[in-house]
Amino acid sequence: MLLAAGRGERMEPLSSLIPKPALEVLGRPLLASALDHLVQAGCSPIVVNLHRHPEAVARAARSAAPPGVELSFSHEPELLGSAGGIGAARHLFGAGPLLAANADVWARLDLAPLLARARPDGAVLGLLPHPDPDRWSAVELGEGGVVRRIVPAGGTTVGTPYLFTGFQILGESVVARLPSAPADIGPVWGALMRRGSLYGVPLEGSWREAGTPGSYRALVSALLAGACWRHPGAQVAGGAEVRGSAVGADCAVADGAVVEDSILTAGARVGEGVQLERCVAAGQMEIAASYCGRDRLILPWGEVALV
Repeated sequence: MLLAAGRGERMEPLSSLIPKPALEVLGRPLLASALDHLVQAGCSPIVVNLHRHPEAVARAARSAAPPGVELSFSHEPELLGSAGGIGAARHLFGAGPLLAANADVWARLDLAPLLARARPDGAVLGLLPHPDPDRWSAVELGEGGVVRRIVPAGGTTVGTPYLFTGFQILGESVVARLPSAPADIGPVWGALMRRGSLYGVPLEGSWREAGTPGSYRALVSALLAGACWRHPGAQVAGGAEVRGSAVGADCAVADGAVVEDSILTAGARVGEGVQLERCVAAGQMEIAASYCGRDRLILPWGEVALV
């Protein structure tokens, strides 16, 4: 199951225009990375839950799915929570354990160790060595990979702290006993932890999240690694300078403009002489000639600091 039904509050105001799972990442929607992992794991059917901008998220999922992959959608007019949303979609699952993935991460992970640890009466979390325990909560493991504790961000950990990657396997009996919506997964993990049935498996690979407009820009910048990317449907004038940036579908950059370490997406157009550095410009608009912006989120109705 692809968990794509959040409100996108941390991504505001960008998520008022484009739902977070549908944000363009070098020509693909953000949710494509998690979806790719589900496909590679052999999941079928794949259920996608929807809440905010449901049509746009469903369209993004269909565009990212390879031919022949069966998608089903579970619409949540009222948000059901990270556990309630899974429980509400039970009738759409096939037999066996459930592999669930968060739609707002971009990763290249080997999930084989996670898949191998599936058990009908427990849950297994895919983990990585923690890059920043002050920013995100941390998982502590005990003997045999049992989760001993989940420590809030900034808390003191004992031993090696691990980061939850957003990939987890829930056993059939766990899925069957999920609480009625609205319900979050935290209390479910807590009950499993007390029974010794919540496990963690360290994985290998790379992982980044895109929870805010600033982290979205940082993700794309990291993927570019100093290079430039231009969608086939974008236009960049011969006299423009584009450095370390992504110019998305239906976007344009006029003569004399300089775009550096930035993202243009969803039809944004840059006028003559505009200078952008570390910006995200999104939506059907034209940034007026000679505008200079640094660390800004620019939308059709205004701009704010990029954080």
